[in-house]
Amino acid sequence: MTDVAYDGIVYDLDEPLYHSLPGLSSTGAKKILRSPAHFHHYISQPQEPKPEFDQGSAVHTKVLGVGADIAIYPDGTGDEVFEFEGKELDNVLASNGAVSTKAAKAFEVEKRAEGLIPVKREKGRVVNLMAESVLADPTARRLLESGAPEVSMFATDPATGVYERGRLDWLGRMALDLKTTSDDASEEAFAKTVFRLGYDVQLAHYEHIYHLITGETIPYLWVVVESNAPYLTGVHRLGEDELLMARRRAKEARERYARGIESGEWPGYKTRSGGPIGILRAPVWNVNQYIDEFEGAHA
Repeated sequence: MTDVAYDGIVYDLDEPLYHSLPGLSSTGAKKILRSPAHFHHYISQPQEPKPEFDQGSAVHTKVLGVGADIAIYPDGTGDEVFEFEGKELDNVLASNGAVSTKAAKAFEVEKRAEGLIPVKREKGRVVNLMAESVLADPTARRLLESGAPEVSMFATDPATGVYERGRLDWLGRMALDLKTTSDDASEEAFAKTVFRLGYDVQLAHYEHIYHLITGETIPYLWVVVESNAPYLTGVHRLGEDELLMARRRAKEARERYARGIESGEWPGYKTRSGGPIGILRAPVWNVNQYIDEFEGAHA
């Protein structure tokens, strides 16, 4: 369906280069399951850096040893300085600590251009605490003792002809995905995050590519660390039934992508009824709430 830029497992591939390559990525798979129109918009519009991802990216660098490091905004309390308009500033922040001054904005632009992640001092402290939590967790530390970070994978699905790409955070005896969460890292809480953000589809997408390349299926684990004190770490895998569902969703993503490439059409939402107007049905939680409120009630 497209010219193959890479094939197989590729180590030490530059991250910006990886993201510029063609093919269906895990993010693309999640977008196209929302709707083909969402996917088409995603690949058609330039993706700007999102500050809300900075903390997670910085933790990745600290734990995995590759990626963008942090740059602390000079705030008058450390050794950091910034040359701006002919002056050497030891504080670029506003009087209230906001990153709103011309100097602070210039610092951000310069550091991002250098491949660094600009953060305020407190966020830098939190990044270090989160990374320390992961590396102090005995299960996570054992899994990270052997393997390689940021491993790129490329393969063509024989069933659909779809060229796929994926980038594992860590590949050793198992595949690891390092996640940060503003919720908690418990099984119950992270399970909700997994299905809300489509991490299950990401897993199945990576698993599929790895199997196409090697003929093998290896365990896939999430190492998740909290972004709030006490910065606990959890290590989780997907249940067997949930893995089967994830594989089916990833297969649907490939099929939708293949149809879009062939037809050039990227439709929006499709109603369950098949008609132009959707019919809203109460979700299970709302039905249960209704039963709790009115079961046995008298008019």
